[in-house]
Amino acid sequence: MAKNTKKKSTASRRSSAKGASGKAAPKDDMWKTYAIVLGVLLVLSVLTNGFGLGNGVGSLLNSLKKSNTGSNGELLIEEFSDFECPFCQRAYPTVKQLLDEYEGQVTFVYKHFPLSSLHPLAQQAAEASECARDQGKFEEYHDRLFETKALDTASLKKHAADLGLNTAKFNDCYDSKEKASVVQADYNEGTSRGVTGTPTFFIGGEKVVGAQPYDNLKAVIDRHLSGEAQPTPVQPTQPTQPTQATEYTSSIDDDPSKGSASAKVVIIEWSDFQCPYCSRFYSETLPSIQQNYISTGKIRFVYRDFPLSSIHPQATPAAEAAECADEQGMFWEFHNKLFENQDSLSADNYKAWAEELGMDTSLFNNCINSRKYQAEVQSDFSAGTSAGVSGTPGFLVGVIQADGKTVIGQSVRGAQPYSAFEAVIEEELAKV
Repeated sequence: MAKNTKKKSTASRRSSAKGASGKAAPKDDMWKTYAIVLGVLLVLSVLTNGFGLGNGVGSLLNSLKKSNTGSNGELLIEEFSDFECPFCQRAYPTVKQLLDEYEGQVTFVYKHFPLSSLHPLAQQAAEASECARDQGKFEEYHDRLFETKALDTASLKKHAADLGLNTAKFNDCYDSKEKASVVQADYNEGTSRGVTGTPTFFIGGEKVVGAQPYDNLKAVIDRHLSGEAQPTPVQPTQPTQPTQATEYTSSIDDDPSKGSASAKVVIIEWSDFQCPYCSRFYSETLPSIQQNYISTGKIRFVYRDFPLSSIHPQATPAAEAAECADEQGMFWEFHNKLFENQDSLSADNYKAWAEELGMDTSLFNNCINSRKYQAEVQSDFSAGTSAGVSGTPGFLVGVIQADGKTVIGQSVRGAQPYSAFEAVIEEELAKV
């Protein structure tokens, strides 16, 4: 979505060709500039028989596109995003608020980065939005996707009809997948610039990762607008050479575990009770690991806390509550209750669930209120960071050492499918 906020109003910002005054929008001026430059280069190419120009036209366009300012000198904000990503959905209203506040000072460009292995509908939603762009309705369609979260094919076509698009043209575009290459080009650009997750922003060329709070993004924008941070050209990072797999080390500490205490292979999970990907691992992958490896005594599974408090305000309180449940031998029951009621995390509910599970509520409530396990949760977080964990869920799958505490093995990042865990577990089992 390219939104040039130099125009006068929300209505005019949504116009694809004209501003409120009827004058050509700044985006048109930019492309006119490109056209003039192209024309000059082509004439020179003919006059010189192409000598010395080579790929000059393409190189020039690429250099213009990599500027960190808009066509009229506004601060350029780029977002690499995924329509199915819950963190992108969380960032959506924040971005809209910032664009309204900084109208006339920033230019915003939306770029596709569908994480298809996690979000099966992200690619088709991105392609559909590009089909809407062909009819001048990208921004409206983009907003519709984030606001409805309805991304199946029938819904994507209904959105087009509801927005007044030519449905025959839209459906032909969508069904033919003619926009797949457009989406892939954005994805490739993101990869070349070091994007690994969504949302990722480039504000004046400065990389900002994640669904940051409003104040964080505002601070970066203000810094660039004030001249404290001079925009620098965005240069793609060079592809790195493949590296050998790294071994990671951590301890099971005294954290909750299940499975045979004598198992030689251990999985340590660092998790966050409010993280949607952790919930996905819990519901979709852990049951198969439980059935095939934990219940059979082949591995031991250890849970450690890694609350991402900046984006999940209930993650730390939930982790501390789970530690209080562990004190009464009810960790896994409480763990399951938290993930199965992830949308209802609150201090009152933690206490209610403790009562439902038959705990000593006086002991549990005193434990929560005193924040007895605050240091324990922080210790888990620090151990995860030392083991290379930077997001949730994060895992260490490895062999337990002779001291009965230390685990050395491989890192697995994210809510990977069962097959990914199976492959790593079997590799580690082969070592013992």
